[in-house]
Amino acid sequence: MRKLFEPNAPSISDRIRVLNEYHRVGVRTYAMIAPILPGAQVLPELLVGKVDYVLVDRLNYHYADWVYKKYGLENNRSDDYFYQMDKSLHQDSTN
Repeated sequence: MRKLFEPNAPSISDRIRVLNEYHRVGVRTYAMIAPILPGAQVLPELLVGKVDYVLVDRLNYHYADWVYKKYGLENNRSDDYFYQMDKSLHQDSTN
């Protein structure tokens, strides 16, 4: 999913590895998840113990609507999906 939206960005595993390295040496770490893409449900488990705070933002631009339609992911743009993911990410990832 990341490659559809951010093809030139570092991988999620690389980003989490760096967060972990900084967090272990006492640097306050933050994760911004914007937008919440399909597959984000695994992030709380991956971020546990690696971040002090999570900021969650929903998809608030429409240039990517075609991706959601093409891959049958329209439900992942719903208010219910956003609020469920926001709650999960804030509860689980900073424990």
